Parts: sequence; structure tokens; C-alpha cells
Amino acid sequence: MTADRDTLQCRIAEHNWYHSIDLGDGIITPGGAEYEPVWANIRAARAEVDYDGKTVLDLGSMEGLWAFEAEQLGAETVVATDCFYEEDGPLGSPLERFLLCREALDSEVIPYYNVSPYRLRERLDLFLQERRPDRTAAERGFDIVQHLGLLYHLRDPLLSLSQSRSVMNLGGLMLIESAVVADESASYMLFNGVPPDDYRIYQSPTTWWAPTIPCLLEILRASLFRPLPDSMRTTEPHPEGKHSLQRAALVCEAVGEESVPPRYYRELTRFYRNPGLEGLPPATADS
Repeated sequence: MTADRDTLQCRIAEHNWYHSIDLGDGIITPGGAEYEPVWANIRAARAEVDYDGKTVLDLGSMEGLWAFEAEQLGAETVVATDCFYEEDGPLGSPLERFLLCREALDSEVIPYYNVSPYRLRERLDLFLQERRPDRTAAERGFDIVQHLGLLYHLRDPLLSLSQSRSVMNLGGLMLIESAVVADESASYMLFNGVPPDDYRIYQSPTTWWAPTIPCLLEILRASLFRPLPDSMRTTEPHPEGKHSLQRAALVCEAVGEESVPPRYYRELTRFYRNPGLEGLPPATADS
């Protein structure tokens, strides 16, 4: 650890924390203990993923818990992204807390805290080109994307999934986790509501949607991902308003044109109707 222990503890105490990050020497950032079951569920699903030597993109990084753990699991390059970096909300600046942890861990995780999950291809294209100039555009993507605790916070969740797929290598893996509606009988996306009406999911204006698990699996397939059999991990359902919610984490593989009917692929990659998959090759088969 590069920082003096007492000084580091004083610096940590100056911030409000979301993640519990082990900085070594018995120092752990004081994140919310109530989230530990969610994080344990993510780690259980993550056991399916080999990080050794991989290039990793972490979305919605906050203080960087999952980015730092990816590095510790052997990833060669890790990029941490978020879409705000100044003081915003009760927790203050996540970038400041990320940089504090990065220094304490002597980490090489690369922060991009001005990147929206809706604009990954546009904002990270030059980075990928510079890191892998010897590869074609279709081969210089990330090997692993971590889309954790993010989907239900997004007004446009399918756009985020398409953008994630557009910056991945074919055959790459995405680790995704979200709040879901505990209803296995139907495929739908539950809208949280508009203040000051009662919320249907979480009592927070930052929550927009929660899919059922069948819906989650289908929107992944509709974004050119193949959910890996037996990778799904879930927490116990709990009542939330009129609904029962749980958390679901799973691993899915980035697939290509061969995974869907030709006419469907043409629709998915038609930019002006379905922006997001612009990094993929156009359909080679007639509709």
C-alpha cells in the first residue's frame, strides 16, 4: 500500500461510501453492509468467468469495486466507466473515491468517468484502436464486460445492452446483474413509476425498470448475447410494494449473425431504427 495507514483511514473518513473495498492492511471502505448478499450473488455467477489476461470494461463503476476485483483476478487491462465525476447526490464524487482506492491499491485500472452506457462505441472506439492497432475493428473489442447493478437504473436498458455488445469481441463474455421481478410465468418489464406516484420497484427516482427473468433472458438474446446455461444466480425473493423482487446475476456470450434469423439480424443492426449495434458487420443474407 502506497499511503500511510493512518492518513489513508483519515482520507476514507472524509467520504460517504457505497462499495466495501478491501484496501489491505485491515482497511475496508465502509460501504453498505445491506448489499453484501447482492455482491455475494454476483461473485457466485462470476465464478464462471476466467479473467486471466483479458481486457475488461466495467460499467457504472462508482468506487470501482468490480473493476479492482477484475484486475486482482488477473485481467490484463481494466477500464472503469461511469457517467458522472463531480459531486452528485448524497455520496459525493465517485471519481474521488475511485482515485483514492486506486492509489491505495497501487492499481492500474483506467478511469473513464465521463462515459455514458449509451455511448460506449463512440467514446471508447479510439481507446480500443490505440490499444490494439494490429487488429481489425471487429477484433479489438473487450473480452469481458461487467454490467452490474446498472440495468434497472437505465431509462433505455436495451440501448445499453446493444452498446455493450458493440464494444465486445465475438465470443466475449458479459457478466450482468439486475433487480428483477420474481415472476417466472411471463416476460415483461415493470416500469417503476413517475414521482410523486407510488413506486413499483424501489423507492428511488434513479430506478426505471425491472424485468422478469424470462424478459431478461429475451432482451439479452435480442441484443446478440447467449445466456450461458446454469450460470444464473439469484437472491431470495422479497416483497417490495405490490410486487416480489429479487436480484439475478448471470454470464452471457457475445454472439453474431449466425445466432438469429437473417431478417431479425438486419433489424437489429439497422442504425436509424435501432441505434446501438453499429459496431457490428451488416447482414450478409437477404431478408
